[in-house]
Amino acid sequence: MPSKLISAEPVNARALLTPFDPLVWNRDRIKRIFGFDYKIEIYVPEKKRKYGYYVYPFLLGEDLVARVDLKAERDKGVLRVKGAFVEDGFAPKYVAENLADKLKLMANWLGLKRAVEGRRGNLIGELRTALKR
Repeated sequence: MPSKLISAEPVNARALLTPFDPLVWNRDRIKRIFGFDYKIEIYVPEKKRKYGYYVYPFLLGEDLVARVDLKAERDKGVLRVKGAFVEDGFAPKYVAENLADKLKLMANWLGLKRAVEGRRGNLIGELRTALKR
């Protein structure tokens, strides 16, 4: 039987994952592998949502480090970050800088002029600064 190859090299990944990404939709697996408790809140009444309507987990390196509630406001030409939340134990500034790069890329891919921050979440302050760079 072939042996399983495991790299000692760290993974240098940065990705926004949709709620329907194969990594995300299996809630038990994402909890077991990443310790990331994820629930899609599309069907939760707005006042009872913890993170937002359509929340993207953010993969940085080998960890899920944040989650962002995004909305494309095409009439305004912006990708609005309605909420941004860093997970416990991760450096907000480092996460925000990496997340801002991916948000700008996503806005461009969607044909929008820019990404702008909203008001909700413990990462919004750092993200506001990072998006201005």
